[in-house]
Amino acid sequence: MSTHVLRLLSASFVLLAAHATSQETPASLDGLAIGHGPARYRVDMKWAKADPSVAPVINSHALAEGRDGRIYLVTDHPQNDFIVFEKDGRYVRSISKGLGGGHGLEIFEKDGVEYLLHIDCGWHFAAEGWNPKAGQGRVTLLTTAGDVVRKFPTPQELGINEGKFMPCDAAYTPSGTLLIADGYGSNFIYEFTLEGKLIKKWGGPTKDAANLSNAHGISIDATDPRGPLVWVPSRSQSQIKAFTLDGTYVDTIDLPGAFAGQLVFRDDKIYTAVCWSKENGTGKKLNQSGFVLVLDRKTKRVLSAPGGSQPIYTDGKLQPMHQTESVFKHCHDLYVDSAGDIYVGEWNAERRYPWKLSLVK
Repeated sequence: MSTHVLRLLSASFVLLAAHATSQETPASLDGLAIGHGPARYRVDMKWAKADPSVAPVINSHALAEGRDGRIYLVTDHPQNDFIVFEKDGRYVRSISKGLGGGHGLEIFEKDGVEYLLHIDCGWHFAAEGWNPKAGQGRVTLLTTAGDVVRKFPTPQELGINEGKFMPCDAAYTPSGTLLIADGYGSNFIYEFTLEGKLIKKWGGPTKDAANLSNAHGISIDATDPRGPLVWVPSRSQSQIKAFTLDGTYVDTIDLPGAFAGQLVFRDDKIYTAVCWSKENGTGKKLNQSGFVLVLDRKTKRVLSAPGGSQPIYTDGKLQPMHQTESVFKHCHDLYVDSAGDIYVGEWNAERRYPWKLSLVK
């Protein structure tokens, strides 16, 4: 049996074990204030007002905002690919194209058309139970109206990678191309034109500081004084790494004890969702140990950890972090609106909808 297959089987067993131990979060958490310093939030467990029989979820994987101010959620339930909410949480509609495996999304405009990118990571679920099957992932371009524009070729179809393509996320670049992070597969970053032509690939596992291990997201900060930077989580290393648009390594943010996903940039802050943390920050990796991080955009220092331990720096180094309040199970991704409120989607969290964290003014 190949090493790749063994790794996939091992990941599946971890998914099953984590699901088996999950429990409902007590309603007493609703309204709880969490976080530190200038970034404290009130927990709103009831933000999403959707009927599970109409718009079910398995994992509430990622969120983004359309130009109409509505929040788009990608989920991996076979009944729907996206669920659209009003900003106040009211259910609007579902987009169902049978894509499956929904893990990441990106919303962007080109030539006056608003597009929606669906990232199928290759892990597909049945409607009931918890028995994911791993296969080839796929990236699909749609309009926000739900019309499929094109499906992008996989690296295997292009003859450049024999393994499984299991992308986690994608980012729209300032030059109008797409960067796709193959975070569950090769850990390479693939750059495509919107017409589906492969331009180049970069990243992947290396033996230096640029190494990517579980490239679980990708985002671009076009305002960085060093030039536009592509930020990619190396989640297994508890790090977020910065590259130029052509893949040259630039910088690393260390987040000891925390297994975080993609960065979200909003005004003077950066946000990320932590899926797991370690016992007391340095011990074993724990299930249901997620929280949220808020960083200063200029210094890249952690300001607040809603649901987690207070960020402490010693001699300029962040000390190991861990969950301190059982608010979240596994924070997978998040979106931050113009008011500074955070919408958090979770993996393996009893099929619950995203929660909202309202900034305490």
